[in-house]
Amino acid sequence: MKNIFIAVALLVSVNISAQTKEVADALKLYEKAKAESQHPKKGINPATWIKLSDALVSVYDAPIKSIWPGATRIDLKLLLNDQRIIKTEERKYQDQNYAVDIYADKELIFSQEGVLAGWILTKEYMPGDLLGDAKKALYKAIELDTKDVKAKEITDKLTAIKNRYQNEAMSAYTLGNFEKASANFEASAEISTNKLINQIDTVVIYYAGLTASMAKNAPRAIKFFKMAMDSGYDAKGDAFSYLAEAYKSEKDMDKAKEILENGFSAYPTNQSILVSLINAYLESNDDPNKILSLIQKAQENEPNNASLYYAEGNVWKNLKDIDKAIACYNKSVETDPNYYFGSFAIGAAFYDRAVDIQTKATEEMDDAKYEELVKQLEENLVAAIKPFESCFSVCPDQEIKIVVAEYLKNIYFRFREKSEEFKANYDKYNSFVESSKKQ
Repeated sequence: MKNIFIAVALLVSVNISAQTKEVADALKLYEKAKAESQHPKKGINPATWIKLSDALVSVYDAPIKSIWPGATRIDLKLLLNDQRIIKTEERKYQDQNYAVDIYADKELIFSQEGVLAGWILTKEYMPGDLLGDAKKALYKAIELDTKDVKAKEITDKLTAIKNRYQNEAMSAYTLGNFEKASANFEASAEISTNKLINQIDTVVIYYAGLTASMAKNAPRAIKFFKMAMDSGYDAKGDAFSYLAEAYKSEKDMDKAKEILENGFSAYPTNQSILVSLINAYLESNDDPNKILSLIQKAQENEPNNASLYYAEGNVWKNLKDIDKAIACYNKSVETDPNYYFGSFAIGAAFYDRAVDIQTKATEEMDDAKYEELVKQLEENLVAAIKPFESCFSVCPDQEIKIVVAEYLKNIYFRFREKSEEFKANYDKYNSFVESSKKQ
């Protein structure tokens, strides 16, 4: 037993010393590069500052070298085979379960699928903003490289730092540290504006805003959402909703409604904008039906645009008027028989109403009233069949077809004993759903 403890102690010593040597080498490289950057002659050479940046990055990389987001747990155990896992534990981040491998200087956090989702450094080898200082060193190199001799090299190194910031941001996001995630997305986006790269990264700017919003920092969220949108990126309309929510947090409801109305004009079928706009009218004690005038004006301009009738249907649905919603969905399909969103919405409206009736039926004690509710339930289920089957036949999207087939399977299952046709259709859609699971 004593020999076993001695062997383990030696193993731990070897692992720690191996890691310490790598860090020690990086720190030694940094001290040398720092001294050269302060030398009167060497300090005016852009190569000196590139070397300093590399040294800072080496110190930053030392504890997380050979790891990357999305790497499998098995791969990282092999790559880090000279470092001992002290212990493994289960944790929850944002209501998701993760496995955490704890090392001497870091914690690696893996999803239930066994891929690296984030990390936490538990030992600081050198204080300060290493990536920020590395970036500044490269900016100094750009300043000294008046003839652009090192431009390509510097550009590549800036891009690499930019990617490191993004990895840090995604790790922080996974762990629920949205403030840190936003700061790292901002740092990544800032590098893109440097004259050597000169390509605004609108997606990263948007994520800086999104994570700021999640951190409940409305002024910061407004800043980055506006930057992204001014540069032409609005996440297919979702940025309007998020920007409006930020203004609502700042108690500026008029500005929120203005943003949402602009967003709705650009994206009349965007559900998040539509719901946010209706809620904004309700919260401000304004008339939510005002949105209908916007849609109807758009319909006058584009009478053959099926999506506009679908959008009107969504308004009525959110206002709890299902019959008017179904009428609008029908109009969208009449306008364009291949507009499968409309036929799906019709089927879903009837199906959802059937589910609501079923809930009422289970609570009804009067037999006659119960039977009447069951009759209404089945009428709505039957009414859902035709639009669902129409959607299934024209929809090119396999995922939507699977969802529709699931609905139809459930409906036909209820009626399978009423006729051979119903049973055959149940078998058809059940087979489709099961075969899709195997793909």
